[in-house]
Amino acid sequence: MLIALDIGTTNVKAVAFSDEGQVLAAAERANRTLTPQPGWSEQEPEAVFQNVLDVLHEVLNLSRLTSTSTTLRGIVFSSAMHGLVAVDAAGHPLTNFLLWSDLRADVIARELRQPGGAGPEIYRRTGVPIHAMSPLTKIIWLRQNCPDLFRAAHKFLGIKEFVLARLLMWDGTPVPSMPQDGTGVPSHNYISDISCASATGLMNIHKNEWDEAALALAGISPERLPTLVSPYQTVFLREKNALRWGLPPDVPLIVGASDGACANLGSGAVLPGQVAVTIGTSAAIRTITSEPVLDDQMRTFCYRVDASRCIVGGASNNGTNVLEWLRTAVFQSPLSAENFANQALAVPAGAEGLRFLPYIHGERAPLWDAQARGSFVGLTAAHGQAHFVRAAMEGVLLNLKEIADVLAAHCPIETLYAGGGFSRNQLWVKMLADIFQKPVRVEKSGADVSALGAWEIGKAAIR
Repeated sequence: MLIALDIGTTNVKAVAFSDEGQVLAAAERANRTLTPQPGWSEQEPEAVFQNVLDVLHEVLNLSRLTSTSTTLRGIVFSSAMHGLVAVDAAGHPLTNFLLWSDLRADVIARELRQPGGAGPEIYRRTGVPIHAMSPLTKIIWLRQNCPDLFRAAHKFLGIKEFVLARLLMWDGTPVPSMPQDGTGVPSHNYISDISCASATGLMNIHKNEWDEAALALAGISPERLPTLVSPYQTVFLREKNALRWGLPPDVPLIVGASDGACANLGSGAVLPGQVAVTIGTSAAIRTITSEPVLDDQMRTFCYRVDASRCIVGGASNNGTNVLEWLRTAVFQSPLSAENFANQALAVPAGAEGLRFLPYIHGERAPLWDAQARGSFVGLTAAHGQAHFVRAAMEGVLLNLKEIADVLAAHCPIETLYAGGGFSRNQLWVKMLADIFQKPVRVEKSGADVSALGAWEIGKAAIR
């Protein structure tokens, strides 16, 4: 048995898989997002860590109930990208976890994107479009606005790196590590896989190492970042750590990759022409390539899956959160999320002339503009709630089509692989096929595709 742990923005999920890939047990906990100021988006690191422990304990208990012969062969990690937390020398957080949706660094990002700014060169080196989402701009914001905290920060981490360090740490003492794929042995508890690290704007995707120019721009040395390792890197919990966290002793921890990379692996979109479309809280379209692929207008990202593969595409801030906003904030509907979305069945394609620009949370690809704003266009008295729902669903997909058109100039698009919450809605999947005019495949097991992708990495790591 392998447990895939996905640390997402909305939820932390754990899924126990058999050696054949069957789901044995699953659990999730909701993360609480804080907005202390307009445009800020944070979570408490220790609360997320507690959610990690809770789902692991629940899945372990459930899997023991379903099978008496289940042996835990490892825990493999997936996580959301672009987050940042600063920790002191003892590993204690100095900040909350700043999410990808945190926009406090927008002014810095806009300056870097100006003609003559460092943005284009940083993009060519790191593959990350300049935007307030990136840890690069977040670190610059901390340096400029919180200089004492910036100086006190021992490490700048993503949420997965923070969780791994908490699991491995005991009175600040390093834990032994087993090298995988020639990556070497980390010298301390702070490690980051090159998949997640490549989404920070601080890693050179051509060399798979921290980028000198990006670090100079941020004002930090590589020692203030985790050691880079392969997604297949395995470390082990010592017995006293395992007892402390209520986990089996000597369980292998496989570092894993980003949720985006895992989603492609889990959905099966791994060959040229195969493109993963994921719509959860946010949305993304991605394809895997053997070499870095960059866009001359910085409209798409290029991150690492592992040392030999990249993931190219674009992410939107606006996915199922658009429908949730309509359901709760606008219409204050008593309907469930599923029934609310199904109102669109009563409306023909095109929502009878009602159009929606889905930029209610600003936008990443293809605009990369945190100040982008949404709107309904073509509104008449003939339009009712169902029209708004249909227009919102179409708007999210049409925005992804804009990203796909940019991607198609560099990479073929032949078959779409649907994942995320939207893939359980047959209407939304049909709309995707109609808008893209491409065949769509949906994961039939119903398992979370990021968890499935993490399981694939775990299998390869312990084989």
